[in-house]
Amino acid sequence: MLYQKFKPTASLHPFVECYFVWQGEAAQGLEVQSPPNCFSAVVFNYADPYLASQNNQESMPVPRAFVSGQFTSNYQLSLRGNIGMVGVVLKPCAVHNFFGVTMSHLVNSRAPLSYLKGVAEDELWEAVRHEYTVEGRIKILEDFMLAYLNRGKGNVSIIDESVEYIDECRGCVTVDGVAAHLGISRRYLEKKFLEKVGLSPKYYARLKRFAQLSNKIAHSDKIDWHEIVHEYGFYDQSHLAKEFLEFNRMNPSQYHLLHRELTRFVKTT
Repeated sequence: MLYQKFKPTASLHPFVECYFVWQGEAAQGLEVQSPPNCFSAVVFNYADPYLASQNNQESMPVPRAFVSGQFTSNYQLSLRGNIGMVGVVLKPCAVHNFFGVTMSHLVNSRAPLSYLKGVAEDELWEAVRHEYTVEGRIKILEDFMLAYLNRGKGNVSIIDESVEYIDECRGCVTVDGVAAHLGISRRYLEKKFLEKVGLSPKYYARLKRFAQLSNKIAHSDKIDWHEIVHEYGFYDQSHLAKEFLEFNRMNPSQYHLLHRELTRFVKTT
């Protein structure tokens, strides 16, 4: 099983977090849970179809090529057979800046890539499917992103700065604090944030704090829960557990153990 990440070229850094390739075999089936991470994505599947579910809803087939917005709770992927997918992990405003999408329409959703106006889904998917090297597939995605770079740059606004500020604060900041820092009204911030990110700035800040927290828990052998409570601004451990259950549908201890189990199957190189 191979899960590998790649950095984008420097000009794409403001918009692209990374590219990834996931390849392997799941003859007996593989269930993978993933918490929300505050990114959106464009993903191509060039191997066997797979299913996805969220919030205990019925599993649904994942489109062969899709764009997704913000996810507000963990989701589960059900894979069987050959695994082969490549994708672009995009920063919160990137899909809006590149393609003009109102991001509130993509929350908790994987829409076929044709949802993006002007994007040649069939042509791109065929190119990915018929390319047999990891490097070649990553180049296809990077060329795709570069084709929209000038448009993306032209749509950058103070809302992009607000996202960066919330990220720098690890989500531990109020909406009024963000608005004051940027010298804009709370009403303007909330309206434009919903359009470009898909969530309210308050909800995004909570999600960002959770994403930072879950990443730390997942990659730590030992956890000092009292330290976590203090570091991330929770009232107490019950407040931490409640927040974790809302976003991840499991308590922090369960997630810590589950992630350690999944590392036996999926490795990053």
